[in-house]
Amino acid sequence: MGGKEILNLGFREGYLFMGVKGSRSHIEKRGSPVSAGMVLGYSRVTKRETKTKTVTQTKSYKRTINRVYKKVIKETVNGVTRTRTITRVQKRVVTCRSSRKITKSSSKTTTN
Repeated sequence: MGGKEILNLGFREGYLFMGVKGSRSHIEKRGSPVSAGMVLGYSRVTKRETKTKTVTQTKSYKRTINRVYKKVIKETVNGVTRTRTITRVQKRVVTCRSSRKITKSSSKTTTN
């Protein structure tokens, strides 16, 4: 990797080697107090994953249906024709379901 100070290392002496992959520059220090810092100012996006999840939500409710029946009856009594209309209302309670789809997507980015 290019370290030269490791050959001159003494007993209980500190040693530091920091480098960046793909670069020839590095930091190398040797001595009793060893301190250094490095600032990296880039990162590359290598892979982007997108996950999509579809969730179906079902909601049930009750609804009253009114149905109107009309019946026309013609009657003849003593030569006189009469017309009657009979109206009936039928009520029925029905359970209805409404469903909607919710799509959730999340993306994950991996950096190097």
